Amino acid sequence: MKKNTIMIVDDAKDNLLLLEMMLEEKYQIVQADSGQACLKLIEQSVPDLLLLDVNMPGMTGYEVCISLRKNVSTKLLPILFVSAMINAEERLAGFEAGGDEYINKPVDEQELMEKIELQVASLKERKMVEDNASDAMKVAMDAMTSSSELGQLINFVSDAQNAMTLASMGRKIVSVCEDFGLNACAYIEGSKPAFFACEDNSIEAKVLQRSLSSKERIINLGIRTIVKSEQLSLLVKNMPIEDENRYGRFKDHLAVLISITDGRLLTIKAQMDVVDQRKDVLSKIILHTEKQIKNLNKKVVEHDARSRQLMMGMITELESKLFSLGLDEDQENELMKLVYGTSDKLERSSDAVSELQEQLGSVLEGLYEILAKND
Repeated sequence: MKKNTIMIVDDAKDNLLLLEMMLEEKYQIVQADSGQACLKLIEQSVPDLLLLDVNMPGMTGYEVCISLRKNVSTKLLPILFVSAMINAEERLAGFEAGGDEYINKPVDEQELMEKIELQVASLKERKMVEDNASDAMKVAMDAMTSSSELGQLINFVSDAQNAMTLASMGRKIVSVCEDFGLNACAYIEGSKPAFFACEDNSIEAKVLQRSLSSKERIINLGIRTIVKSEQLSLLVKNMPIEDENRYGRFKDHLAVLISITDGRLLTIKAQMDVVDQRKDVLSKIILHTEKQIKNLNKKVVEHDARSRQLMMGMITELESKLFSLGLDEDQENELMKLVYGTSDKLERSSDAVSELQEQLGSVLEGLYEILAKND
């Protein structure tokens, strides 16, 4: 049985020797001591897998990987970076360059074998699928699939109009990508930026955030493609680059989806701005009303206190002078009756003011309820 060929690329001879000793029993080994030498050898014969050092003189491993991903004959080639630098930033750079895996130095032999076997098996499976697909069936399936995808796009247009929040729109575009068989995640800009189908601190999230600074609307990273607008960034992690028809069709679909989503996001944000403005106006009205009621309460209390004081003073003074007026008993009673009647009217006036205060309080509560409904 023919052995799979693995090319090892490293500028350090001891690393080349060590990796060859680990793999030579099971695989056919080809060596290259630089990025340029690697590319020249691959022009002659494409290996089944590439073990690629990152830091090399001349071309870095990332630059080699990017070059290979642009070539039709090597776009599916499994590429495993081997490096002593294994921090999150390095992994992210390898991911963006189009690498499939990252192995830390010093290399653990068991881990190396497991990852190589997994990538080789995956490549064989993809090639088997390609070999078994007949041209006639492919044409028929493409026609049926295109019709189905068009229906999904039409449904998405209608469905997007029902999205009333940025979050629901984010979920909808990830969901329609899943309907196309695409593994996608998204990032939406806003007052509270949000990720969908990926964790905030994941490599995917970092790729999405980094893509915002790019002027390109479509960024191709091997089987990964980023499609973005001013409002949204979408990362598809399994673009069918082995099928040019599907690949081109999906890129067109994604462009349409982004355009529809971007328009809906702008509408939602405009509606949110209107709501925020309405809430701001209501808040100002409530603040003004509270201030006026507070001032009114203060004036009413002060007025009521002065009125009562004046009334009690008048009654006391009148009672002390009744004797000197020379009035008979009936006249005195009639005069005091008039005074106490006036005092009762003053009490009723105070009650009316209290009722007015309660009504103003009810108006304020109504404003609070309106504000709560706009949250």
